[in-house]
Amino acid sequence: MSSSISAYAAAFVVAMLLVPAVSAYARRLGAMATPRSDRWNERAVPILGGVAIAGGVLVGIVFLPADALDRVALLGGIAIMVVLGLVDDLGSVGPRRRLLVEAATAAGFTWLVTPELDAPIRIAAIAVATACLPVAINALNLVDNADGLASLLSIVTAGTLAAIVAAVGIPSEAGTMALIIGAACLGFLVHNRPPARVFMGDSGSLMLGFGLAGCSVLIVRDAVLLPGSSHAAAAMAVPLAWAVQFGDLGMVFITRLRRRTSPFRGGVDHTSHRLISGGLGPIGVLVALSAFGAIVGAAAVWLAATAGDFRLVAAAAIVLAILVAAFETVVAWRLPFGHNRPVPAPPPMPARPAARPIDVDGVAVKSGTGIGRTGP
Repeated sequence: MSSSISAYAAAFVVAMLLVPAVSAYARRLGAMATPRSDRWNERAVPILGGVAIAGGVLVGIVFLPADALDRVALLGGIAIMVVLGLVDDLGSVGPRRRLLVEAATAAGFTWLVTPELDAPIRIAAIAVATACLPVAINALNLVDNADGLASLLSIVTAGTLAAIVAAVGIPSEAGTMALIIGAACLGFLVHNRPPARVFMGDSGSLMLGFGLAGCSVLIVRDAVLLPGSSHAAAAMAVPLAWAVQFGDLGMVFITRLRRRTSPFRGGVDHTSHRLISGGLGPIGVLVALSAFGAIVGAAAVWLAATAGDFRLVAAAAIVLAILVAAFETVVAWRLPFGHNRPVPAPPPMPARPAARPIDVDGVAVKSGTGIGRTGP
């Protein structure tokens, strides 16, 4: 327990202290999110805050006496995502290449951490993870669209995963590693809360998506290795920890396809933007979405802890997924986007040159005064 608390504290402190240095370096590099039509920010903000979160996660997991293979695999995937995100932040990575790297990383990670599974189950796990982890990574990437939102939702997801492990009694260090990621996000949130002084960028959102998705894979693996249907039920409850991220992804993807707009481009049509257009302020959006995620997460924990039959959990999970879809449908149908968005301040007007004196009948006067006119 003491080692876990030390790991949480280290992740929080390191992430919080690294942010100012990373922000200063981002300014020198010119890695700034400037106001434009597909962004909500109204001023230039440094975007490499994800490096600080990754530093906190690294230090925290090093403090943790977890399985060496799990730690190495998770940190290796996190490192790949940080590099991929940095390349995208400082330059550009196409969506196909990014998805390819994410899928390959997911497959490699799952192969490394599942040697104890029977061959058919292991092959199925690798296939499912290769398809699902990129979805989770990009779902978290997409909710990085408002001050503090991605980091706060990551804290909610991390807490839900850890609570499932504790409530069911799964012998897994993945819950603790998820809380380390949440602690690093909390340290970053000190600087990222509205109005944000730094953004995490893709180096942060891709890394957080993989880190929490990797913890989800480890929890499901450890649950499957235990006998009994209750642990299978717990494994089925894990996706509900991602309710808000998956809901926003689905809503944005479907509405953009209907408008014949690319789902892979930035935009101001996310759930958070629509709620702000509906009258909620930045703080209100954070409270509403994080509370919604926490309620669904609490229901997932309760189901995992009390339902002995995985079929009951499956049915309840479907009901909760329908409720999330209904919420996003109402948001998309009733709340427009693009209204009440902040307008960037216009650039300062150039200083008006001082009026030059002119000579009128031998008398020096300032131009524009009207002195010396002969007519009406």
